[in-house]
Amino acid sequence: MLRSLWRSTDRFSVQNFQHVINELRMINVVDKSNRELVMDLLQSVVEIVMYGDRQDPQIFECFMERQVLADFVHILKISEDSKIQAPLLQYLSIMIQNMDSEHSIYYCFSNGYINNIISHPFKFDGQDLAPYYVSFLRAISSKINRDTLCLLVDIQGDAVVSFPLYTGALRFAQHEEKMIQTAIRAIVLNIYNVSDEKVYQFISTPPVSEYFSDLICRLKDLCFRLDAFVNDKDRKMDTQKRRNGIILESEKIADELYYFKDILRVGKPRLTILVMENLLNGLVLPLLCSFMASKNKNVR
Repeated sequence: MLRSLWRSTDRFSVQNFQHVINELRMINVVDKSNRELVMDLLQSVVEIVMYGDRQDPQIFECFMERQVLADFVHILKISEDSKIQAPLLQYLSIMIQNMDSEHSIYYCFSNGYINNIISHPFKFDGQDLAPYYVSFLRAISSKINRDTLCLLVDIQGDAVVSFPLYTGALRFAQHEEKMIQTAIRAIVLNIYNVSDEKVYQFISTPPVSEYFSDLICRLKDLCFRLDAFVNDKDRKMDTQKRRNGIILESEKIADELYYFKDILRVGKPRLTILVMENLLNGLVLPLLCSFMASKNKNVR
């Protein structure tokens, strides 16, 4: 979507970058009349920053000094036209994905601007915004490490009290689109693999820890659905439909089990205990109790 970078180097000068920033800051409201202009300005900012990250340190110094990410936050706040949100998130995703230097990434995650964008009250109902938002979160998660993760959490005392990247991703954990589900799980695993004890404490504390019980509930429901296809006692389904149902539900269960395997492979005791406790209490023991009750009933 971005314009190619073959244009004259004057376009990628500090002077032109300053001009684009000034134009962007003259915008007082975003509506249908100026939406295209704003999109062009945001696109230019991202292209110049990407060029500066590789070719011209002065451009990135300007990006930092003038705190241009604050302008992205401002554009979101003054937008009456929701159609600006998707390209804005897309441009930021591309910029973050293409940043090479740790210095650049560290700055982008500083000052709370990224968290402000994650926490913005987007309206996802009836729009195609969710894929852009999730892609934005995934781009961020792909760049986190032990040094940058601390910039994305709010710590009070010795505990994490807010982690917008994680909680923002969990909003879409049960999304109906498979691609979004897959992206969310990639984000979650990226976070877990950083191996930060404070974050582990946060994710294992209610209500955030309910994510794991929700996963178990989903797995249990899939098991019951598979059981219904396997034990079609009333023969309500034709043979082909029954066979297809067994295959489909089996594949879904396999996907869930592979995800649990990926979480366990992180190898952190707190995370392993959390998963195993939920598996035992939410799936294994209830199924055993149901089986024993059914067996006793048949004996009578």
